[in-house]
Amino acid sequence: MTSLAQAPARNWYLRLTEVVVLAAGAGRRLGTVPKALLRVADGRSFLEVIADCAQQGGASGVVAVLGPPHAAAIELALPAGVRAVMNLQPERGMLSSVQAGIAALAPAVEAALVWPVDLPYVKPETVRALLAGAPDKLVLPQHDGRGGHPLRIPRSCFAELAALDPALGLRGLMAARPDRVVCLNVDDPGVLLDIDTPGDLRPGP
Repeated sequence: MTSLAQAPARNWYLRLTEVVVLAAGAGRRLGTVPKALLRVADGRSFLEVIADCAQQGGASGVVAVLGPPHAAAIELALPAGVRAVMNLQPERGMLSSVQAGIAALAPAVEAALVWPVDLPYVKPETVRALLAGAPDKLVLPQHDGRGGHPLRIPRSCFAELAALDPALGLRGLMAARPDRVVCLNVDDPGVLLDIDTPGDLRPGP
């Protein structure tokens, strides 16, 4: 695994990278409201915040992977421009949603930014840095020495990812290809701040 203090920016804006938002979980630890529809202090839903951040950061599109029991409610509230993809068995694990989202991407898409919906506080600058990373690498954002999300996956890894056992998770892909993984240091605690309980929500901007 290689560590990068700063990503090369050459031609990053020419690469088509779509965000795959993982929003198929039941979200039982937060009650009956799906995480995708929880709201930050300014009133936007998590999914809206992520879609806005992706656009500001230069991503070419956003796909939201949905599943039971909240798919219908989330689909009714999809932000403009966000496409929905179904994972009918999200209980197989997060990787099953990654696989569903990757399978829905157009052939022209060169990379995917895999983004769990419970990380709404990532900065647009982090998205731009990830998009600017080495084009054929798995790029992992790192803050204070800890790896976080979203993870950028190049198209050259899509077929291998699709063949993985969902039980292995994304760690299985990175463990199989340690030479393809680079850690990108970012000044962004949001890459680590996943919302699992109401107490994790920020009270203000």
